[in-house]
Amino acid sequence: MPEPSLRNSAKNALAKQILDSLAAEGIIADPTQQQLINVLGKTVGPASKNAPQGAYIYGPPGRGKTVIANSLVAHLPAHSTRRFHFHEFFHQLNSPKNRVPGQPLGAIFSQGLERELAGIQVLIFDEFHCTEPGDAMFMGKLVKYCKQHDIQLVTTSNYEPEKLLDDDAFHHLVKPIIESIRADYEVFELDHELDYRLRKAEMEGATSGYRSGSLTLLPQQAPSDSLETWIEIGYDRIGPARQAGEAIWISFDQICRTRRNTADYLELATRFPRWHITQIPSSELMPMDEERRLANLIDVFYDKDIEVHLYAEDDLSKLGHMLHATEKARLTSRLAQLHRHDIERTTVSP
Repeated sequence: MPEPSLRNSAKNALAKQILDSLAAEGIIADPTQQQLINVLGKTVGPASKNAPQGAYIYGPPGRGKTVIANSLVAHLPAHSTRRFHFHEFFHQLNSPKNRVPGQPLGAIFSQGLERELAGIQVLIFDEFHCTEPGDAMFMGKLVKYCKQHDIQLVTTSNYEPEKLLDDDAFHHLVKPIIESIRADYEVFELDHELDYRLRKAEMEGATSGYRSGSLTLLPQQAPSDSLETWIEIGYDRIGPARQAGEAIWISFDQICRTRRNTADYLELATRFPRWHITQIPSSELMPMDEERRLANLIDVFYDKDIEVHLYAEDDLSKLGHMLHATEKARLTSRLAQLHRHDIERTTVSP
């Protein structure tokens, strides 16, 4: 094992590499971000026996958690580092191609962890959260597996550990995870009280990807040359939708009022680079299940950088009114990055 002075030097070098790479992109870390980067430089990498199990980074949307995590991944050995987003990870574990008929869900998950995390030393995990009892079971297994196999887990979250699964009826399910995080991890709150995503959206336009999308009030018309199409998903299909080139027009009813889940949205995001979601009802009156589906769809499209255009009865300012405050804040931040149009009717070109 290297001498302590050599280990500290390597870890300080990691922090410097992260700061330098951010500066090369024109990002000057604010004081709180610099503090976090120093913590990561001391925590992640070749570990002594007294090193923490990893780092739990939490804070409101837009504070730089993902940007710093991206830079961290870029400066760790590729062969021993993996990076997953919450939705992507569980989609991969539960993919039908990896299932054995009749296999219990717990066994599927345990074998998935062994398959996906074999041979790694550091796992970077984006959007750690528990909003349903099933999440608590899965995340508990993940945290336990990492500890048993000496894998450092660096995770970002919008939730303070004690706010995970913030429901009196189910909170007891997540208490062991919270205790493990507090005992074994560096817990760091990243919040310099500035949403950099909103500031960036205000300062610069975008020509592709999620930030080139829009929110338009009232109906729209698909191009006259668009063709009717049906989208196959699992054993189901959605439609009739309209397609013109690489763009797809589909109604809110078809994509959020049917039994779609996050795994479906991950799959759909790979089908078309440009989506138009039409006939979105009033956000103030939207039922919670539909609201959560739309929030999950936006979350996936944002993470995959998919261009999405929303056509709604209102400005969606009430969207998330039935969700947890942290979920609503994340959703508001992402919606704010879409271009806003207030017109009666528009025909959008593909």
